[in-house]
Amino acid sequence: MEDRLGEGIKKYIVEEKLIADGEVVLAGVSGGADSVCLFHILRQLREEQSFDLAVVHINHMIREAAEEEALFVEKLCSEYEIPFYRRDINIPSIVQKADLSEEEAGRNERYKAFLDIAGELSRKTGKTVKIATAHNMGDQAETVLHNLFRGSRIKGLSGIRAKGERDGVVLIRPLLETERSEIEEYLKQKGFKYCNDSSNFTDDYTRNRIRHNVIPVAKEQINAKADRHVAETAAYLSRIDDYIDEQARLVEGWLVESSKDEVVLDCGSLAAQPEIIRERLITNGIHLLYPHVKDIQAVHIRELTRLPLSTDGSAKLSLPYGIQAIRTYDKLKLCFDKSQGMENEDISVDMKALREGGEVELEVPRLGVVNLRIFPYKSDLKIPMGEYTKWFNYDKIKNSLQFRTRKTGDTISVGNGNKKLKKFMIDEKIPVDKRDALYILAEGDNVLWVPEHRMGDAYRLSDDSNRVLEVAVTKR
Repeated sequence: MEDRLGEGIKKYIVEEKLIADGEVVLAGVSGGADSVCLFHILRQLREEQSFDLAVVHINHMIREAAEEEALFVEKLCSEYEIPFYRRDINIPSIVQKADLSEEEAGRNERYKAFLDIAGELSRKTGKTVKIATAHNMGDQAETVLHNLFRGSRIKGLSGIRAKGERDGVVLIRPLLETERSEIEEYLKQKGFKYCNDSSNFTDDYTRNRIRHNVIPVAKEQINAKADRHVAETAAYLSRIDDYIDEQARLVEGWLVESSKDEVVLDCGSLAAQPEIIRERLITNGIHLLYPHVKDIQAVHIRELTRLPLSTDGSAKLSLPYGIQAIRTYDKLKLCFDKSQGMENEDISVDMKALREGGEVELEVPRLGVVNLRIFPYKSDLKIPMGEYTKWFNYDKIKNSLQFRTRKTGDTISVGNGNKKLKKFMIDEKIPVDKRDALYILAEGDNVLWVPEHRMGDAYRLSDDSNRVLEVAVTKR
């Protein structure tokens, strides 16, 4: 198994032209089976292909075992006299300050560190440095299915490429056509030790749920080679994707102007192209405005490709990441929504007027006209279930109320506990570009209500409630 595996990976590296003589390969090694396999394969191949090998390990500081894994990789590198670079990055702290999941924050920070060390190595050695990651066939299948389920187009369905580029540095994936079972068998036969990441055995992340619940069922009940067929389809689609790129590059006159603030496209030129090429040109325009945007979902692409087909009047479409597409006659402008950066006013509720039996009316930006009133609670009253009228237990409210946008430290009661509002918004899949503009009803840092989403459980009425605070919104 080990000879066949090594020869197969070596052949793949040659066919895909992943490594050239005289280069430096910086391998990301976590200590898990995949990356340890990558380490040993590259260690053996470097003597035949005359490239230098270095290792980087990122400690995300999430799990207790992380330090032990870092020491394991450091010892492994010392044993074979391979340069070792370590970075400790406090991902939980970063997640608290940014609207990212642990998975996304870890990936972003990991690549930042890889690129930083690659640059350091390039300056030190004067050689080309490539970053090698241990993505395998299983990862490929999981990525493609994940992208398929979330509505990605062909670029997302092309999955992971054998070779890519990030900020001018080439990334390579030598194990991309290697099955996970082959990797585990190789390590077993060679007697190579590795670490088990406990997070891989939970369903906390979407990819893990696909790995544990979708792919095994497909292999058992549909086709034993289901994951391989998904990976092969991704490779085929990647060739189609490259061809579409080539055809799009031949189109002239589609780009009118481009700057960091806006990109302007010519509707006439776009409308003259087949839909698939028009789609690619528009997405290329979006990447000119915001290079780090991820694969845009099909629902946005469909609407975008229709915009240039009519040059009557104007039309506007809001996209993820706060991007707007605005067609004005024969031009399609892509820009950031400037309203997202405007000041948000805190709107206080006149609690004295409420207590004295009056009604309070407020106008809340981007929400509507809000009417508040207090009245006695009776158990035979029917609590409204509408989206924009809510009844709260007024006796639970001890301080003043405000309609405002979110602040650091905000929490919302869910069940018997509290959840950080930021985590709630991530779990609710509230778009990143909408979170800072969304008005909530809060008592200090306790959130009573996130309109259109949820009211805090601690403020719900119960059998022993005496007074009701009714909050009713009339949408503008």
